[in-house]
Amino acid sequence: MKKRNAFTLAEVLITLGIIGIVAAMTLPTLIEKHQKKVTATRLKAAYSIFSQALLAAQKDYDEPKYWDSARGQLNTGTSNDKLGTIAFVEKYVLPYVKVGKSYGWKTLNDMGYKNGWVNLNGTQRTSSSSSSYFIELPNQTLVAFKHNNFYINGTDGPTSLTDLLFYVDINGKQKPNILGRDIFLLYYDTANGKVNAYYINNKLPRETILEKYCSKSKSESAYCTAVIMYDGWEIKDDYPW
Repeated sequence: MKKRNAFTLAEVLITLGIIGIVAAMTLPTLIEKHQKKVTATRLKAAYSIFSQALLAAQKDYDEPKYWDSARGQLNTGTSNDKLGTIAFVEKYVLPYVKVGKSYGWKTLNDMGYKNGWVNLNGTQRTSSSSSSYFIELPNQTLVAFKHNNFYINGTDGPTSLTDLLFYVDINGKQKPNILGRDIFLLYYDTANGKVNAYYINNKLPRETILEKYCSKSKSESAYCTAVIMYDGWEIKDDYPW
């Protein structure tokens, strides 16, 4: 009979140990890459959904500069953006979007964000008492809408909607609830009728946005969406993940 070669117990244990070490070294990187991919994919999906919805609204209501509460058009005559935001979202957005659930005007605390939203460096971005118009998409992405307005006649005068802000939380209420990690800022510019990321239209270089407006060393990360858009809807290695 031929003598069969076999691994000794020691050799098996050594091999398993090596495999374990390699897995421990590579698994976190693989998990991170997967998380980045999912994040960028969901963000792009939300961008596409609202871009198409607001283009459809333009077919029904003409150019957005003529819309109620649009740029140059007075809203409800109050410095409170609640009524203007609700009217705009319910007329020009919701009829053109497949919504999983509409929550209406709620505070972050009402929606389960007990500590509000924070920047990448841990500083507070938005308190739990801040209010927005919330909807949930069928894929469980949570979106908060809010005016980005200014006061025409001073702090107590009527307002004009310059942009509609979209705070897109790609994983719903799950943590970490950080601007630039799972919450991203888009806006609808009523001047040109396009959904975009902050600082894209400002034509700032990608490196400048990373340094000043999407950084763990600065108290500002609401504009990280612009970096991801610059990079073709990818999260690259130098992104402050």
